[in-house]
Amino acid sequence: MSNFWLRYLHPRLADVIEEFGYLEPTPVQERAIPRVLSGVNVLITAPTGSGKTEAAMFPIMSKILSEGLAGGVAAIYITPARALNRDVNVRLREIANRLGITTAVRHGDTPESERRRQVREPPTILITTPETLQVILVMRSMRRALRNVKWIIIDELHELMNDERGAQLSIALERLVNIAGEYQRIGLSATIGNTELASQFLAGIGRQVEVVSVDVSREMEISVEYPEASEEDMGLAEELNTIPETAARLRRIAEIVSGHRATLIFTNTRDEAELLGHRLSRVIGDDAVGVYHGSLDREEREGLEEGLRNGRVRAVVTTSSLELGIDIGHVDAVIQYSSPRQVTKLIQRVGRSGHRLGRRAIGYVIARDTDDYLESLVIARKALNNELEREVEYHEKALDVLHHQIAGMVIEARIEGRTLTINGVLNTVRRAHPYRELTPEELMDVLRFMEGSRLVRANEDGTITPRRGLHRYYFENISMIPDQKHYRARDMITNRAIGELDEEFVETTEPETQIILAGRPWRIVSIDHEKREVVLEPLNQILNAVPTWIGEEIPVPTEVAQEVCRLRDELISTMTNGADPTTVLRNYPTDETPNPLIEESRQQAGTEITEFTNTINIEWRGRDSVIHACLGTKGNQALALYLAKYIGQRYRVAVTYVTDPYRVLITTPIGIPPQAITEALNQSPDYVDGELRDAIRSTRLYKYRFIHVARRFGVLPRESVDVNIERLTTALRDTVVDREVIREILTEKINPTPLKQLISKIREGRMNIKITKVEQYTPTAQHIINQASKYDTAIQGIPTTTILQLLKKRIEEREVTLLCLNCGWHTTTKVKYIPEQVKCPRCGMRQIAVLKHGEDPTRAYEITKKARRNQRLTKEEQEKWQELTQTALAVLQYGKKAIIALAAHGVGPTTAIRKVLPKAKTEQELYQQILEAERQYQKTKPFWNE
Repeated sequence: MSNFWLRYLHPRLADVIEEFGYLEPTPVQERAIPRVLSGVNVLITAPTGSGKTEAAMFPIMSKILSEGLAGGVAAIYITPARALNRDVNVRLREIANRLGITTAVRHGDTPESERRRQVREPPTILITTPETLQVILVMRSMRRALRNVKWIIIDELHELMNDERGAQLSIALERLVNIAGEYQRIGLSATIGNTELASQFLAGIGRQVEVVSVDVSREMEISVEYPEASEEDMGLAEELNTIPETAARLRRIAEIVSGHRATLIFTNTRDEAELLGHRLSRVIGDDAVGVYHGSLDREEREGLEEGLRNGRVRAVVTTSSLELGIDIGHVDAVIQYSSPRQVTKLIQRVGRSGHRLGRRAIGYVIARDTDDYLESLVIARKALNNELEREVEYHEKALDVLHHQIAGMVIEARIEGRTLTINGVLNTVRRAHPYRELTPEELMDVLRFMEGSRLVRANEDGTITPRRGLHRYYFENISMIPDQKHYRARDMITNRAIGELDEEFVETTEPETQIILAGRPWRIVSIDHEKREVVLEPLNQILNAVPTWIGEEIPVPTEVAQEVCRLRDELISTMTNGADPTTVLRNYPTDETPNPLIEESRQQAGTEITEFTNTINIEWRGRDSVIHACLGTKGNQALALYLAKYIGQRYRVAVTYVTDPYRVLITTPIGIPPQAITEALNQSPDYVDGELRDAIRSTRLYKYRFIHVARRFGVLPRESVDVNIERLTTALRDTVVDREVIREILTEKINPTPLKQLISKIREGRMNIKITKVEQYTPTAQHIINQASKYDTAIQGIPTTTILQLLKKRIEEREVTLLCLNCGWHTTTKVKYIPEQVKCPRCGMRQIAVLKHGEDPTRAYEITKKARRNQRLTKEEQEKWQELTQTALAVLQYGKKAIIALAAHGVGPTTAIRKVLPKAKTEQELYQQILEAERQYQKTKPFWNE
């Protein structure tokens, strides 16, 4: 038995863990266990698979045995995901059971019978999520068990720090102190750049933390590759209905997968994961490839996890869902598809391979264009040198969280029969690090809002009392994770589903907006809120007026963007000087300098724009300009939004923009002088900051976030509701809701700091602005013009002829019922089988009517006979007789063309005779007119019932 275990752990525990194969401590256990036993707060950071969980839990179990703790919850283990709850419980339960220590999991899926058992017999170790902790804090039955808490362990601390769940948890930990007194706090994190901030977050105010940071000597291999299309890829591209460059990447991924037992493939978005998984399954085999993301149900997720463990599944395509330390068996390689965008993301993801100490972690990054390649090289170099980002999306003074936590504290006070004071709330909340600077005035603003919502009373004597509805608000808004509801997106031409759009995106957009979905450009034709459906029309080109929609992309930090720009400068310089470009990349993890990168650098060297690091280059074309700025994702979002506001105000024009981490494209309906951009960039940083905050309110992102925040404040119900968002934002302007929306956007999506630093450099003469009038954009600028680099299908739209062919195919496959008004003969057949000259095969007459889908021809003929006998018709029968004669007239005059038009969506006999058929001299013109009629139908359909 290890002397270490005997020296530090209870002998019973030392015996049991040796039986379970823990023969020697890992480096992180060797350093962390003595510190945990000493009773200090500890932050443990080490790579995935290094034994952090055991480093925290073994000394706690040892103390539970030594001190004979029982009769309540002694330790709470908090993880951000339910799957991690399950995994931690499996790892600890058997050891704990052997020692007589009880463990239990509690989260949203825990059966009611198990919850009741936990109340009767509280486990010694409770494994839960931040949201479930919020529930048990206000349960009278569980609060008694919480009085004995001695330890809190927070797993995957970096995940919680980066969003509002962390801010919520920080106050919950202080509320727990109010119940249990001070307890020991232990944080576990795999990859974290700012350990000082992480320590402060973990401990709160006035408590010390010791950091145990172990760089375990397990080799990490990362290579960045840029697969280039070959002859072989042409055939594969045709087979998969994609472009040769995508086929080359798929071929290379298949080669990597075939060389390893189990491979995880990470993408940055769910749509990307679905598309890549579908295509890979066609290359590798259906059963060997799975797709794993948070939207899968529990059985599917667990089935994939088991498939990886037993070897049935060779590759799993996933998003961030599997970054966390879930045990999914032996994975011996990780592929990152396109740039990981952040160093910590890459380390966390590659660390999933060789998920045991001493095993080599192997990672491949497959780049998709030259921007992607250079960015991946920089991030991989930083990862291998342990240069982690210090910038964290840290939510300070989140007012919606504070609003909810006040509700929880009021409920707690009522349960205990005590009076809650405003000063008591302020003292508790200020102990949480994110709220250390909360002022009494800010707290009162939130309390007054709660009073206005009839949730509480803030009394003159400084006490807070509950009102009806407080319990319901608290429990309905426990989760800080937005409820993602979706609308189905349907192609108007083929009538097929294309994908899904987030409810908040749909709520904040309108018909005619252009979007990109499934790698293609579309125009929104209509929105049906009842059916939760958006009808889209395919576009045959991408116009510059791309909507200013900020998606959920992982942001590229400013320091990464700046190194990418320096690298690009060096490559262009080598081309100018005739030097060897491969020397530029010698310090980066790659064995190649791809031909597309060499060619792009050579072409750029031949332009006037050859330096990006110390110069803001503006490529000006009158109505649109590309501004090269290496500010990263959030910095360039700030730059674009500020320029749009500045130029829009001065020239009274609508400015649209697109950004990436390296440049901004702005477009105006009329030409503006390039000096407008120069003027904007010479304003004071304080002026820029004020303009930017004001401009945020005009963005679609503001409206999107407003819906989420309004729900968390209880202003809107959690379920979907039809609301006039413009009216609501106006009504709540300058309230805590409005301030919270702006705070969130400035934390997560837009960073004014790099922009203000840039403007200071320009004003001080340390950064130049160079304007170049261009007829065509330079190769580097083309990245933002050609959005294809971000997708796996070339976003060049569908040609008009192809759109019309798809429309023709859909109509030809549609069944119609024809009725002879002369003799009553009828038939149901597909449009494609109908001859050009239409006449009755029984009587030879050409009085052929076209019936609606599912309509009874016998009933229609009965009406015809009544009309011809001049018998009295009901109003409904009169309308039907008029429709029959109109369609028969159209067929008599135009033949099969009329039937084609009447088989389209929403084209009745009046539209066919007046608008479609007279203008259709050729087949192409016919389908063009039908397309226009269908488009008009989809636009007006929502108003027909009004």
